[in-house]
Amino acid sequence: MSGPVSFLASSIGTTEDAIRLLLSLLAGYPLSFMYRAYLYHQPNIYKHLYFIVIGLCLAVFNFGFDVYHSFLNIVLIYVVLLVTPGTKLSVGLAFFINTLYLTLGYIAHSTDTYDFKWTMPQCVLTLRLTGVVFDVYDGRKKSELSAEQKETALTKVPSLVELLSLCYCFGGFMIGPQFSMKRYLDFINGAFSHPKTGQAPDSIQPGLKRFCLGTLYIAIYQILGMFVSDDFLLSESFQNLGFLYKCGYITVWGKNLLNKYIGSWLLVEGSITILGLSYNGKDKNGNDLWNGCANVRTPEFEYANTFRDLIHCFNYNTNQWMAKYIFKRLRFLGNKLISQGVTLAYLAFWHGLHSGYYNCFLLEFLMTNMESQLVSLILKIEIVKTFQSKDYMKPVLWILRKILITLSMGYALVSFGLLITSKYYQIYAGMYFSLHIVFIFWPAVYFILTTYVIPRKKKYVVVPTNDVTTTLQDTPRFV
Repeated sequence: MSGPVSFLASSIGTTEDAIRLLLSLLAGYPLSFMYRAYLYHQPNIYKHLYFIVIGLCLAVFNFGFDVYHSFLNIVLIYVVLLVTPGTKLSVGLAFFINTLYLTLGYIAHSTDTYDFKWTMPQCVLTLRLTGVVFDVYDGRKKSELSAEQKETALTKVPSLVELLSLCYCFGGFMIGPQFSMKRYLDFINGAFSHPKTGQAPDSIQPGLKRFCLGTLYIAIYQILGMFVSDDFLLSESFQNLGFLYKCGYITVWGKNLLNKYIGSWLLVEGSITILGLSYNGKDKNGNDLWNGCANVRTPEFEYANTFRDLIHCFNYNTNQWMAKYIFKRLRFLGNKLISQGVTLAYLAFWHGLHSGYYNCFLLEFLMTNMESQLVSLILKIEIVKTFQSKDYMKPVLWILRKILITLSMGYALVSFGLLITSKYYQIYAGMYFSLHIVFIFWPAVYFILTTYVIPRKKKYVVVPTNDVTTTLQDTPRFV
């Protein structure tokens, strides 16, 4: 298919690798309808073989003979599950094997641009396989589990066919999203069928809505990309712009970069929804929810005006995976900031070896920390609290916060999108490293403000002295 793919790539103005990926995502729709029509009530083995064969074909279409990397990695983890199931050793081995395999792939194939290599689905596979080993480990100690862990715990080791089927399912193999083996097996076993008829669920309309929304985001990305491009960002013309114009440009550029990811995830989510895999119970009105595999919560994402809300809505399933299998498992460290730092460091490493990832996630860490501290400061200043509580100020403050977080995210995404130090350094230098300075030195400013500037609330302690009650103000020994 190199001829048609090349023609499409030249017509749209993109690379052949990108077209192959897009065609693979769109193929999920006819494949989902085929599954509903012919395989939904077939024995499980046929369903598993369907997903394995289709997934391998898509992998070969995109990466050729390099498909053996994913197959070999899956077999290695299956051996770990057979030899040391449900043990800490198995979890440690899974982390080591999966991360090492991915790292070696990055070392062997990384270039100065974003690569459409076998390492792209491999990073999805790394989390999926590690999650399965964790779930088997959790399944061996149910009494100690949280409610969240009980939802995904596996009481027995999945078969090799089940593991291959999970990993090569076309709804999650290429770019995600992450979903657990427990959810996948429930889907295969018909747990999400129509409750009255036992037929495939009424998920076609929700799936097509996600398809339309994903297509819209991709169209916006393509159209807006003609006006805000990487080439201009790296050009001398950008450097000649005024500071405020530069801020405006990277704000729009960063938002459009996210449009590409959002559109791609929505296209995948649509095909998964049509399959019935994304069923997530019912809402308070008794309507079916189909957001169980949503990697982006679009309404919340577009409306978000805080860093935490923005990050929480974007790449949702990956963030949930990181929170569940890394952040919360680091509770023994006794410090949330350290746990968050380690989690973000692993998240950056998981993305790749380019310095741009680490700069981006470091800025994300500093941004969220600054936001939390700013909120705590506002709560201590009565005049500011009163001012922002006025009804007429709420829309103004919402717009202001939206502009500031979109600018800040665009600033951080410069390094995420350009990857190479020599590229993003010139952008930041042209902006005088302004937001780096703000975020890096904010902790010192916060310390000064809370220690010397903002008055602390006076504390009163009532101390009985014989028959007289004395009020002590700010007495250290009583506070």
